[in-house]
Amino acid sequence: MPEIEIRQVVPADIEDLSLFEHGYHSSYVWQMNMNLALESMEIKFIRIRLPRQVFVPYPRNRDQIFNDLNNAEAVLAAILDQRPVGYIKVMAEGSNHIARVSDLVVSAALRRQGIASGLLLTVMDLISRRGFSALMLEIQSKNDPAISMAAKLGFKYCGFRDQYFPNNDLALFFSRFSH
Repeated sequence: MPEIEIRQVVPADIEDLSLFEHGYHSSYVWQMNMNLALESMEIKFIRIRLPRQVFVPYPRNRDQIFNDLNNAEAVLAAILDQRPVGYIKVMAEGSNHIARVSDLVVSAALRRQGIASGLLLTVMDLISRRGFSALMLEIQSKNDPAISMAAKLGFKYCGFRDQYFPNNDLALFFSRFSH
């Protein structure tokens, strides 16, 4: 992993962060299979290799991400050579003491080098110190790289919601307790 500094986002960072390519490439997708019988329900997610790598647009537009920063529990930037190279946005989930990562983006040129993991580990420490009981990730079912990272960092699958994102994509939820 490159030597990065992680700090609170400042207004001067926002223009650089908003210019990042927020979409990503994936060679896999998680397909949902449902078997809904009268007496039982079974929902299974299966990792499917795509015939070719696809580009997946980010589910939120940049205005949605950066317009409500004042409502966020934390917005942190990863800094490399005095320039922002990634960010994470964390929202508080009301009175249930759960923090939720709504956005986690790294500059396309620096992906898969541990920067997103560094941001997540910093947030895990931060929310633990602030008294949150768990951290939840919301991930598009097409975002295999993020799902793999979540598993490597000890996050466990905890549910899904269809048409969750503004673009109507399905969200998979992963959580990790902070204690």
